[in-house]
Amino acid sequence: MTGFKFKRARLSTFKIKKIISFFCVDVNASKAAKLVGVNRNTINLWFNKFPVAIYAHQHKEFEKIFGEAEVDEAYFGARRKRGFHGKLKRERGT
Repeated sequence: MTGFKFKRARLSTFKIKKIISFFCVDVNASKAAKLVGVNRNTINLWFNKFPVAIYAHQHKEFEKIFGEAEVDEAYFGARRKRGFHGKLKRERGT
Protein backbone atom coordinates (compact mmCIF):
# COMPACT_ATOMS: atom_id res chain seq x y z
CA MET A 1 0.00 0.00 0.00
CA THR A 2 1.16 3.47 -0.70
CA GLY A 3 2.10 5.50 2.34
CA PHE A 4 2.47 2.52 4.67
CA LYS A 5 5.85 1.90 6.25
CA PHE A 6 5.42 -1.55 7.76
CA LYS A 7 9.18 -1.98 8.23
CA ARG A 8 9.40 1.09 10.42
CA ALA A 9 6.21 0.37 12.36
CA ARG A 10 6.66 -0.34 16.04
CA LEU A 11 3.76 -2.76 15.98
CA SER A 12 3.95 -6.37 14.89
CA THR A 13 2.46 -7.36 11.57
CA PHE A 14 -0.16 -9.40 13.45
CA LYS A 15 -1.35 -6.34 15.38
CA ILE A 16 -1.45 -4.22 12.25
CA LYS A 17 -3.57 -6.85 10.50
CA LYS A 18 -5.93 -6.95 13.49
CA ILE A 19 -6.24 -3.14 13.39
CA ILE A 20 -7.01 -3.33 9.66
CA SER A 21 -9.69 -5.95 10.27
CA PHE A 22 -11.28 -3.82 13.01
CA PHE A 23 -11.20 -0.82 10.68
CA CYS A 24 -12.96 -2.85 7.98
CA VAL A 25 -15.78 -3.99 10.26
CA ASP A 26 -16.21 -0.45 11.62
CA VAL A 27 -15.19 -1.04 15.25
CA ASN A 28 -14.57 2.23 17.10
CA ALA A 29 -11.04 3.15 18.19
CA SER A 30 -11.56 2.66 21.93
CA LYS A 31 -12.89 -0.87 21.54
CA ALA A 32 -10.20 -1.75 18.97
CA ALA A 33 -7.50 -0.47 21.34
CA LYS A 34 -8.76 -2.74 24.12
CA LEU A 35 -9.00 -5.75 21.83
CA VAL A 36 -5.54 -5.29 20.29
CA GLY A 37 -3.88 -4.17 23.49
CA VAL A 38 -2.40 -0.86 22.36
CA ASN A 39 -3.03 2.78 23.19
CA ARG A 40 -6.08 4.47 21.67
CA ASN A 41 -3.88 7.17 20.15
CA THR A 42 -1.99 4.49 18.25
CA ILE A 43 -5.27 3.13 16.90
CA ASN A 44 -6.32 6.67 15.91
CA LEU A 45 -3.02 7.10 14.06
CA TRP A 46 -3.58 3.90 12.07
CA PHE A 47 -7.29 4.56 11.53
CA ASN A 48 -6.33 7.93 10.00
CA LYS A 49 -3.71 6.35 7.73
CA PHE A 50 -6.11 3.84 6.17
CA PRO A 51 -8.44 6.28 4.33
CA VAL A 52 -5.42 8.16 2.98
CA ALA A 53 -3.91 4.93 1.65
CA ILE A 54 -7.26 3.83 0.21
CA TYR A 55 -7.66 7.18 -1.54
CA ALA A 56 -4.12 7.04 -2.98
CA HIS A 57 -4.70 3.52 -4.28
CA GLN A 58 -8.08 4.38 -5.81
CA HIS A 59 -6.66 7.52 -7.43
CA LYS A 60 -3.86 5.47 -9.00
CA GLU A 61 -6.36 2.89 -10.30
CA PHE A 62 -8.65 5.66 -11.58
CA GLU A 63 -5.80 7.09 -13.65
CA LYS A 64 -5.20 3.65 -15.19
CA ILE A 65 -8.82 3.23 -16.18
CA PHE A 66 -9.66 6.74 -17.34
CA GLY A 67 -6.39 7.70 -19.01
CA GLU A 68 -6.00 7.82 -22.76
CA ALA A 69 -7.29 4.81 -24.62
CA GLU A 70 -6.89 3.76 -28.23
CA VAL A 71 -9.72 1.86 -29.87
CA ASP A 72 -9.23 -0.17 -33.04
CA GLU A 73 -11.90 -1.10 -35.55
CA ALA A 74 -13.81 -4.27 -34.86
CA TYR A 75 -16.24 -6.31 -36.94
CA PHE A 76 -19.02 -8.27 -35.33
CA GLY A 77 -20.89 -10.67 -37.60
CA ALA A 78 -24.45 -11.94 -37.52
CA ARG A 79 -25.52 -13.98 -34.53
CA ARG A 80 -26.93 -17.47 -34.65
CA LYS A 81 -30.69 -17.56 -34.19
CA ARG A 82 -32.33 -20.50 -32.48
CA GLY A 83 -34.50 -22.56 -34.81
CA PHE A 84 -33.09 -20.92 -37.97
CA HIS A 85 -31.31 -23.52 -40.12
CA GLY A 86 -30.54 -21.35 -43.12
CA LYS A 87 -27.23 -19.63 -43.85
CA LEU A 88 -26.64 -16.30 -42.11
CA LYS A 89 -24.66 -13.64 -43.91
CA ARG A 90 -21.39 -12.93 -42.12
CA GLU A 91 -19.35 -10.91 -44.64
CA ARG A 92 -19.00 -7.23 -45.41
CA GLY A 93 -21.95 -7.27 -47.84
CA THR A 94 -24.45 -7.78 -45.03
